[in-house]
Amino acid sequence: MTFYPLFVAGVLEGFEGTLGEMIGRVENQELNTQLDALRGQVAALRLCIEEPLRHVERGRTPLET
Repeated sequence: MTFYPLFVAGVLEGFEGTLGEMIGRVENQELNTQLDALRGQVAALRLCIEEPLRHVERGRTPLET
């Protein structure tokens, strides 16, 4: 079974939001730092999925920008 890329991007966006809500509510500063780093990694991965799809929606490939 494969998932549609926009579905995966949407799930990752949900993870981002959840991690964002957790940051600052955890008493351990080191854990907050790690959660923030994880949120950044999830955001970067989501963008890697979304960016090529945006170009396709505009009718061109990422190399034609």
